[in-house]
Amino acid sequence: MLEIRLATPDDHTAISVLVVHTFGQPNEHKLVQALRTAGDVALEMVADDDGRIVGHICFSRFVTPEGWWALAPMCVVHDRQGQGIGSEMVRYGLDHARQAKAKAVVVLGDPIYYKRFGFVFDGPATLETHYPKQYTGLFPLDPGTAAAEVALRYPPSFEQV
Repeated sequence: MLEIRLATPDDHTAISVLVVHTFGQPNEHKLVQALRTAGDVALEMVADDDGRIVGHICFSRFVTPEGWWALAPMCVVHDRQGQGIGSEMVRYGLDHARQAKAKAVVVLGDPIYYKRFGFVFDGPATLETHYPKQYTGLFPLDPGTAAAEVALRYPPSFEQV
């Protein structure tokens, strides 16, 4: 039975294997490890199917603006993609962000995929970032963030990968 749950240290090896295999290279794995080491992970969850980790999602805290989270990376094992696992992880993660009183969540990803969860691309907010703006989406949790003008400063781990 599939369960979306918080990741534990016992999951780290399985997460590493999943992330490297799914992305086909080690950059995202190195990012997750660096975020953990730096203490910048705000939330890390897995999709556990009877002891097999089939999905992973990580949220980290921005350096600035304070209280904002970054969703990255997120992946689902190839043979389980298209079954709604990634969608459930995103929904659970956004709910946890809301409960943790995060002000906003930013994702760097496919606008077609992330718009279904309420992420806004090219909306009224002005997000200064060195990543492609057309792929930078905002999920405002605090009403004041929907039209914010901010410079996003990702944790240093993003620059090391």
